Amino acid sequence: MKKTSNRLKLIAIALTGVLAFAASALQAEPGWALQPLPLVSASSDDGFGYGLRVYGTYKDEKAQPYKYQFYGQYYATTRGYEYHEASMDAVDFLDSSFRIKLNVGVERTLNAQYYGTGNYQDIRRQQKIKNGEIPINENVRLDPTTGEPLRDIYTFDEYGDSVYSLNERALLSPNSGDFLNPGRKLLKQTQGKYFYYDRIRPFVTVSTEQWIGQTNFKWFLGLRGQRYKIQSYEGDFEGGDKLPNGRTLIDIEKPLGYDATEDPKFVNGIRAAIAYDSRPRAREINPNAGIFTDFHYEGVGKGTGSAYTFNRYTATWRQYFELFPGFFKPQDRELVFAYRFLGQKTTGDVPFYEEGRIYTMKESSEGLGGNNGLRGYPANQFVDRVMGMANFEARLTTFHVDALGGIDFIFLGYYDLGRVAPTNREMTLKGLHRAYGGGVRLLWQENVVINISYGRSQYESNFNFGFNHLF
Repeated sequence: MKKTSNRLKLIAIALTGVLAFAASALQAEPGWALQPLPLVSASSDDGFGYGLRVYGTYKDEKAQPYKYQFYGQYYATTRGYEYHEASMDAVDFLDSSFRIKLNVGVERTLNAQYYGTGNYQDIRRQQKIKNGEIPINENVRLDPTTGEPLRDIYTFDEYGDSVYSLNERALLSPNSGDFLNPGRKLLKQTQGKYFYYDRIRPFVTVSTEQWIGQTNFKWFLGLRGQRYKIQSYEGDFEGGDKLPNGRTLIDIEKPLGYDATEDPKFVNGIRAAIAYDSRPRAREINPNAGIFTDFHYEGVGKGTGSAYTFNRYTATWRQYFELFPGFFKPQDRELVFAYRFLGQKTTGDVPFYEEGRIYTMKESSEGLGGNNGLRGYPANQFVDRVMGMANFEARLTTFHVDALGGIDFIFLGYYDLGRVAPTNREMTLKGLHRAYGGGVRLLWQENVVINISYGRSQYESNFNFGFNHLF
């Protein structure tokens, strides 16, 4: 309870600072303006985040919400995630009606997660391995010269206060080592990074899009250049540990893409999409009606300078309904039901660190998990060639305060479900994973959504303090 209270206090202080600092730089008149925005966030996957983004925005009377916007960003978290970026967004590039976006940056994920592929994961076992409660596959160490089970001197000396578990293999076979597995402290040091690896990704993306005439259809074209460097934790010492990390899951399985542990690998692609968007233009940030659907394709291969060849197809349908307006509007409130259906298929030789990536025109996720997938599981918990999920949200706008330029409070409830499979044939409604949760979102100045939410699944939970609606 004390941890939860301290976390809420920290969020309240950070939230007040973000809004107050950004409100001091509000731009009302046409022309150029410089706007600093503190970046404060928290999540189960990445820990507490901090940083700064500085905007340079040019407004005129024609383009909405602005004509040009540039920003530079520094962002890092306490669990080793970093995202530093420079961006340009030209809504009406040189009065041409083309929207041009350019992003250059570097992303580092010190604790990128890898659980293998497949819809059926033994999550209880994974949790016990992370906590040092059981060894990996009851892995008793062997003497390299004799091949015989080796008693671990650390278990009974320096780790005498550890919690032990029975070696089930020794119970079945007398030649399989000690009856007691190594203690929890030892196991946490040697296998604490079993499901993790270090991922470094410099990137550059450029895209253009345009409305098709006066319709609600839009086309999109883009390029993504990126280079991956993968580092295993095998043999590394964590701070204060006396023993090195053992082999991790990527070292054992050596999935496609493991060669990026030796030399950096390019994974460059071309992107194309067609979209239909009937959401109210003035409410794209916080829609209450309309449909936004897109079909997105990304092709990666030798022709794009990539070390691998694969194709990724993603279809997404989002829809928004305002419920019972006759009841809520007289009270200056609003209830919106929103849902998203998403399906993706990947073909070809995709490296393991890209297989879980889900890309649409506007959104991205890492497998079915994390803050942008099934919001009760960690990122990349469920990954395969075919992935699908559905997200349902009820958003109730309850009251408004005039402080800091105006804030609407939106209470949230959500329900997510989805699954993955290696082929279309195996993608059925059986074996669906589910998550549910709720929270509050703050709509500030009708342009910024701040999200505070908590979700649960059967075995895991997910906390998120960040920006934007999920969809």
